[in-house]
Amino acid sequence: MEGKSEAEQQALDAQTKGQAEAKKVSNEVWARAYQAYKEAKKQAQIVHKKARKIAVDKQAKKVADEAHKNAIEQAKKLRDAITAEAMVVFRCSYDKATADYLETQIKSREAIEDADETYEEANKQADIVYKEAKKRAVDKQAKKEANEAYKKAIEQAKQVRDEATRKLQQGRNP
Repeated sequence: MEGKSEAEQQALDAQTKGQAEAKKVSNEVWARAYQAYKEAKKQAQIVHKKARKIAVDKQAKKVADEAHKNAIEQAKKLRDAITAEAMVVFRCSYDKATADYLETQIKSREAIEDADETYEEANKQADIVYKEAKKRAVDKQAKKEANEAYKKAIEQAKQVRDEATRKLQQGRNP
């Protein structure tokens, strides 16, 4: 399995941290929404009991029961609205962390591919120059110098590629 570059690892760490924070906040919101619902329900039941005690006839008790039912429904709606909003925020935060990581990963891969393409192009150019120099060389010394120039050009191309990808390649597994 291929390792992550330093930039990719940092982005992955930021993604993981962002998602963990989003999850933590989401869990807190869910817990608080549930507590708010529980408290509203408790208060509604207290009011309902008192209203039923002071109700003088069947109709008044029915109204108290209906008000209690409505209060419980409103508490549920409030809880559901809070949790729905928390889920939207959580999802957006989670998606943003994932998108940031993927963008970093793509840029890292593109930079490595660009460096490899530049290296390949430099190799081709060095081959062309080497072949031309070898054709024009009239003696052994000139051919030897063409050989040395070719080796130097290949080495320089390799150094340029390595320098371009050095930071991106840090942390990669072989």
